[in-house]
Amino acid sequence: MPQVKLISPLTKQTVKKLRVAAYCRVSSNSADQLNSYATQIRVYTKKIKQNPEWELVDIFADEGISGTNAENRPEFQRMIRMCELRQIDLIIAKSISRFARNTKETLEYTRKLKLIGVGVMFEKEGINTLSLGDEMLLNTFAAIAQEESQAISQNLRLANKKRMENGEYISSHVPYGFRLINKETVIYEPEAVIVRKIFMDYLNGKSTTEIAKELTASKTPTKHGNEQWSHTGIVYILTNERYIGDSLYQKKYRTPTVPFTLHMNKGEEDMYYATGTHKPLIEKEMFDKVQALIQSRRKRFAKMEKTNTYPLTSRIRCSECGSFFNRKVRKGGIKWACSTHCENSKACDSFYYSEERIYDGFIAMVNKLRFGAENIISQTISMLETAANTYKMNNQLARDMSQSIAELNAKLLMLDQLQGKGYLAGDVYQIQARDIKKQISKLKSQRQNSYESKIFETLVDVKKIKCQLDEIEEPLEEFDQKLFEQIVCGMTLNRKDELTITLIGGLKFTEVI
Repeated sequence: MPQVKLISPLTKQTVKKLRVAAYCRVSSNSADQLNSYATQIRVYTKKIKQNPEWELVDIFADEGISGTNAENRPEFQRMIRMCELRQIDLIIAKSISRFARNTKETLEYTRKLKLIGVGVMFEKEGINTLSLGDEMLLNTFAAIAQEESQAISQNLRLANKKRMENGEYISSHVPYGFRLINKETVIYEPEAVIVRKIFMDYLNGKSTTEIAKELTASKTPTKHGNEQWSHTGIVYILTNERYIGDSLYQKKYRTPTVPFTLHMNKGEEDMYYATGTHKPLIEKEMFDKVQALIQSRRKRFAKMEKTNTYPLTSRIRCSECGSFFNRKVRKGGIKWACSTHCENSKACDSFYYSEERIYDGFIAMVNKLRFGAENIISQTISMLETAANTYKMNNQLARDMSQSIAELNAKLLMLDQLQGKGYLAGDVYQIQARDIKKQISKLKSQRQNSYESKIFETLVDVKKIKCQLDEIEEPLEEFDQKLFEQIVCGMTLNRKDELTITLIGGLKFTEVI
């Protein structure tokens, strides 16, 4: 009988745990919804940790955000990025409607994740996207979730439209200088003083840019607590009818289908102008004078700005002295020359160049990039993507911030529990919760900034160049102004007739013209 000897392994292989994350979302900031939000985080943290075959990666949670558009959900996008970096194996969501209310995006993201081996488990529907038989179910439930979202939206639109017609609509957003108290627009005097000064300064001759600079210099906080005022913000205040006690409803409108997108109302939908909806902050006489002054200034500046510009205007710099090239008509032909040289030929010894020669240099560069055998743009994109992935993988700072955010969320949950059991006074809870949320918001912003790198900006720009070039089916024979304006940042010309073209993303190419 043969003898068998057992040879034990030096090290036993451990079963690799499934790296699991959970995604939570609530679409309102109301107290009951935020309680649901906190509960979801607590439940999923406990559930994942209790499964010995699972390893908790992170709890991704977007609060107070609609699910109809994935691009507007920062935590959702962070989760997808981590999946792409192979840091997550499975995602758990309460239901399809919590994951997304847009059928197209639900299917798009689940299929995208499935291709890289990441599954999504929807608890309510009992669907796991890695299971072969669940694709049809997912289509059905996703469509139902989208229909529910559109039905809810339509009902809200009809109700709001009725309130607008009756002058009873109450906007959830009030402009600077007001506060919404018990569903009434009330003047907030600390800001109202600033609004009155803005109107008076404009009537006294100051421009909107000057007013913005003065408010920024004095560190006057904006409505959102920033200290940086802008020209557009001042214009918004000066032209807002809310300051005379009236309300123009539906200045913007949302599309009726998912994803709901917001657009300026330029006649596509009805508008409703209601007078006397609240106490005025500015006298109507002053408001009317400001509107008249705004119109007269716009007409005057519109006339001043009617100057001739050309594709090469402010695009070419002289390599010898740094001045811009100006357009000249000489002997019936169009030439471009250094402005310094034009004023004093001894100050800069550059040359005149025909416009046609410069255009030919651009055409030659485009044809080489699009039809050249080297395929330079694709190679550049490949190298940038490798560098970007390496940067993300080695970004320890972002991972540390995620850990800090998780710890702060745990503290917030503890506060919720203490307050719910009556161990914590309401005002104390509000102060501490507000402080923690402020820290979380700051960390999220810093984490997003830590992901930002010049590599990513360059990659986006180079991909834009590739998209534009891919549309060219045959070599260019004539100058393409649209393409030029989309991909060219600037150019330089030297005495050796070398035209260096700088594209978006910082790519530089030199052609002898």
